[in-house]
Order: sequence, then structure tokens, then C-alpha cells
Amino acid sequence: MKKLMRFTVALALVCACIVPINAQSSTLAKAQSYWLNNNELSGLDAVLAVESLGLDVEDEKNNFTLNYSFEAPTNSYGDEITYEEMDAGYLAKNIMALAAIKSDPAKLKLKDGSTINLIDLLKSKIDENGNVDYGSANPESSTAYTMFALAIVDENYNLDKLGLNLTEMQLSDGSWGYNGAWGGPDITGWALAALSLCNNTYQASIDKALAYLASIQIDNGGYNSGFGVNCNSQACAVWGILEYDIQGVKNGTYNKGTGNPYDLLLQFMQEDGSFGASLDVDYGNAYATVQAALTVGVYENGSLIDNIKAQYDEMLNPKNDQPEPTPAPAPVTPSTPADKSITSVKTGDDAVIALTVSSLIISGGMYLFIRKES
Repeated sequence: MKKLMRFTVALALVCACIVPINAQSSTLAKAQSYWLNNNELSGLDAVLAVESLGLDVEDEKNNFTLNYSFEAPTNSYGDEITYEEMDAGYLAKNIMALAAIKSDPAKLKLKDGSTINLIDLLKSKIDENGNVDYGSANPESSTAYTMFALAIVDENYNLDKLGLNLTEMQLSDGSWGYNGAWGGPDITGWALAALSLCNNTYQASIDKALAYLASIQIDNGGYNSGFGVNCNSQACAVWGILEYDIQGVKNGTYNKGTGNPYDLLLQFMQEDGSFGASLDVDYGNAYATVQAALTVGVYENGSLIDNIKAQYDEMLNPKNDQPEPTPAPAPVTPSTPADKSITSVKTGDDAVIALTVSSLIISGGMYLFIRKES
């Protein structure tokens, strides 16, 4: 019996050392599964959500259908408009989506055969003082999304003036609202994420925003600005905090009591991977699902801005997948004996090899341990 117990313990040690490669959480897998099963993407926000989850829209094997044409764009009502007519925020979101699917927004071909540079167009919608042309939208979200887009496609662009204008739109309680009206967690989250792109330049404004979110947080971790906790607002607020301090969210820095704001967001998740608008429903809501999926992706895969920027940079500077030529072996002379050491194998599966070797070593130790005890 004692030998059997020792064998069981040793076997458990071996199993504990075998960690799945590229493992992902069940939450991420569930969210991905929803979008793979509901693969018609309605608009730009859906593109950003899917890409945030680590699913490439442009990958044919995912079989996504995008119900939006970059060659002939439309507004939120489905009416065709030109890029020149767009407000800065909506134009910025187009640029983000194009970069995410590895299509160059600086060389976009339109349905009439002409080519347009959306990056230059976006910059033309910013005046010398950092004010954006927000059209019939609002300056708060338009400024935030303009900052997101430029951080992705032009790392040398100075965001400070845009950031300064955004801080001046901040309300006295630390929130941001629509056109200077009452504030809420939604745009506060977007503004927080945008100001995070300016490093510590606007830390005082960031601290005020975090204090505001803490002031409206209830014990379960949810953000309630007076109208109850809802999935959309929760997702936007958590996304902003994640862009600023992802480890803080994971370590409980932004908990209220024992309530973690991200964990609360997951309570809106339905069995099929969609998200309900409120906690008391058992069905998904399209807008809530988009916002929450984006936030789940950032929690699991890191900053949305950084990840899209990486894809954009890869598109501009594709990696050379051709293997490097193997150098010719050094000639062997009588005075130089041949090197008989083992040459390492160059492979993309280094982790698997290391895992296998480690398992064999531990297995061998287990065998000796058992044999000694017997």
C-alpha cells in the first residue's frame, strides 16, 4: 500500500510538470466559439471585438462575413457616405479596423478605382490646437478614438495636444460624458484608455478618472452611475482600466470588497458565449456582446491598441519566412579535430522538446525512486 501511495505521488509530480502548450481560458474559448458560430460581422465594432479575441477576420478558415464595405462606407444608418464626410472618431475606427485585418488604410482603394490615404485624412481633421472635427458626434469619443488610431498607424505622432484637449473635457467628478453633459463609465473608460497612450503626461487626469470609477462601484464590482449596472458600461470601463493597468485588474487593485470588475462582467455571459445587457436576462444582446467580447480579448491577449499595431507593423514589414541558409561546415584538418558535440535542433517546437525532456528526466527519477523504495 505504501509503495502504491509513493507511486501515485510521483506520478502526480510528473503530470503536474506537463503543462498544455498555448493553453487558453475557457472564457476566451467560449467567446471565440460564439463568434465562429455567428460569423456575420455587422460593422466596425464587431471587427475590433473579434480581432481582440485573437480571431483573424481576414483568415478564410474562420469564414467571417463582414457586412460593411470599406470601398463604399456607410454611416450608422446604412447610408453611403464618403470618408471626407466622416467625423474624426468614425474615420479613426475605420482605420483601426483596416489595420486589424491587415489592409493598409494609407492605400485604400475605393469602388470607383481611386485610392485614398485615410491616415492623412484623419490628420487633416485635427487643428493646430489638437481639436478634432467631430461633426454631429461628440468630441470626447471622437478624440479618444482618434488617439487610438494614430497610436496604431503612426508611432511618431505626438498625441499630447489631443490628450490635453481630452483632459479639458473631463467633468469635475472625474468622468467624461457626451458633449460635456452628464458623465458615465462608458466614455470614461475610452478616455482612460486614450490618456494611457501618453505615458504619465496626464496622470492627474487618469487618477481622477479612476477615483470616479471607484466612487460609483458597488460591492459586487459593478459600476453603477445611477441607472444600475449594465454590460455595456461595465465592459467599456473595464477595457479602459485594462489598457492602463492590466495587472492591477488581475491582482485585485480595482476590486470593491471582494468584487472584481472583470469577474462581474463575466456574469453577463450566456451559455452560447454571448453577453446579456443586464444580469437578470438569459439571452444575449448584440451591442453588449460586442463590447464585452472586446474586453475579454484585452484581458486574455493584452492591449487592443498594441495588438492591432503589431498586426499593422507586420503588414508593412512582412517577416521573411524563408529559412536561413545553413552555413557550410568548417573543414576538418589534422590540427583541428572535428567537433563531435551534439548540434541543437532549430525548431518552432522548442517548448514541446523542453517539456518532453523534462518529463523524461522526472519519469526517470520516479523510476529510481520507486525502485529504491522497493
